[in-house]
Order: sequence, then C-alpha cells, then structure tokens
Amino acid sequence: MAALQRWAPKVLKSILVVVTVYFVARSVPLRASDIPALLMRADYRFYASMLLFAVSLMMQASIWVLIVNASGAEGERKGSKLRLVTGLRIFIDSQFAKYIPGGFWNYAGRIVLATREGVPMQAQLAAILYENVLLVSAALVYALTLALSLGVYPLPLLSAAIVILGAAYLYYHRIATWIRHLLAPASRWKPLKKLFAKMLRPHASTDADGTAVLSRNSFFGYLACFLGSHFVMGMAFWMLTDSFDAGRIGLLYAAGTFAASWLLGLFSPLPGGLGVREGFLVYFLSFKLGTDIALHISVIARLWNIMAEVTFWLLIKAVGHLPKRVKMYE
Repeated sequence: MAALQRWAPKVLKSILVVVTVYFVARSVPLRASDIPALLMRADYRFYASMLLFAVSLMMQASIWVLIVNASGAEGERKGSKLRLVTGLRIFIDSQFAKYIPGGFWNYAGRIVLATREGVPMQAQLAAILYENVLLVSAALVYALTLALSLGVYPLPLLSAAIVILGAAYLYYHRIATWIRHLLAPASRWKPLKKLFAKMLRPHASTDADGTAVLSRNSFFGYLACFLGSHFVMGMAFWMLTDSFDAGRIGLLYAAGTFAASWLLGLFSPLPGGLGVREGFLVYFLSFKLGTDIALHISVIARLWNIMAEVTFWLLIKAVGHLPKRVKMYE
C-alpha cells in the first residue's frame, strides 16, 4: 500500500503528460514528416514573430498574476501573494491542457498549482472570471477595428461600443456586487471543494469563504494591459503573414483578424478553438492575400502558436533552474 501511494502520483503525472502531448500533436494540422522541412524553409521573420508571440503570452500570464494578487488583496480571506516567476510557471505549465477536450483543464491545472502556493480559492475564481471578461473585451476592440477595415458601417458599431463602455464604467459597482453574489456560492460549492481537497491534500486548504472583486480603476487598468498584450500578439501575427512574401496587410488589420478569429473560435466544440479559428483566419485573410495563401497561413499559425508556447515553457524552466545552478557552484 505504501509503495502504491508513493508511485501513484508519478504514474498519474506521466499519464497526464502523455495525454496532453497527444492532444497538442493532434491539434497541429500538418503531417509530422512535413514539419522539419517547413521549419528549414522558414526565414528569420517567422522565428522573430514566434518569439514576439511568446512575449505576448508572457504579458498575458503576467497580467493574470497581477489580477490574482489584486483579487487576493481585495478578498476577505488573505493568502500568499503569487511571485511573478512562480505565476508564469503555473500559467504555462497548465496552458497546454487547453488542448485536452473539455475546455477547462487549463483552469483546473491553474487552480491546483496556485492553491499549492497558498493562493486563496476565491481569488483564483475571481481571477479566472476577470481574465476571461477582460480578454474578450480587449479582443472585441480589435475585432471592431477589423469590422471598420472591412467597410462595415461604422456609426452603429462605434455607438454601441461607446454605450457599453460607458455603462460598464458608470455601473461598475453594481456589476461588481452581482459578481460578488455570483462567486460566493460558487466558491463554497461542496463538490468542488471536495474534489480539490482530494487533489491538493496536504498542500493547502480549499476553504474559499468570502469573495474577491476588483476595484473599478483596477479593472480598467487591466483592460488597458490586455489591450497592450493583444496589440503585441497582433504585431507578431502581422510579422508572420509578412514572412510569406505573398502581399502585405496592415498591422491593425492583422491584429483585428487574429483577435476576431480567436473570439469566434470560442464557439468551437473542439479544444483550442480548432477548426473554427482557422476557418475565420482564412476568411478574413483571403480579402487581402487570396484564399490559397490565407489557407497556408492558417495551417502554419497553429504550429506557430504551439511553438511560441513551448518557447515560453522552456524559458521559464531555464529561469527556474538558474537558482539551483548558482547554489551548486557556491
């Protein structure tokens, strides 16, 4: 029995890694034999855009860490603040689980890993909610610029955007109160607490009494941060399209295309927005570059995305090993 308890976590981790790698590989719409030749033909712009996309993912992860810590500070139950490097590691370690069918495994992974670091449950639930609301809001802004570029009549769109933004600012406190009432029962849901108690024992408590909401200034400050990370992401995608030497598109058009395709990919029943996201990339890019090139870019973009995530993961692993190497030489 003791041997089983000792080896069971290692076996489960190994199975999880294998399952994750399998679904990540399945999400790449290319044959494995074609990938080395493609990477050999790619020029410096492809790799520069991939590195820039990795930077945008790090920015997004950093904003999540800030939201978690801010939510913990606002909550009724204080917990440990999440250090930036630790938060980046948690974010990218769980990020690959988004490719597993279900659409929630990356968030489940974040909760498990962050709770082990002493982050209170209510801060994490609030951070997940705020992160997704802010991500969608920022993407909608860039999708609006795409709609204007495509010649959609601007007055109704701009008027609706201004009204929604103004209402969110003026009635933020009422909305925050509604969020508080929404999070309170969710954080105390017994099946959820029992599930994480089994997964986390004996690392931390899953007691999530109390709620956490961001102040209005914090909310709009983080929205500005996500607008910045989306812009860097759009710049990376713009550099990717330029590396094909098949025509040029504007920077804002590229950012709007990537953001709008990501938004529409949320409606895909497949993990990671597979299929729907690529389909809309082809649709929007075909207006500027033609269908054949747009199709080629959409296929490469999935591999490019995964390569950026792997680069992020490798960098964080390297940073995590630096203190250990320093101690070895002391």
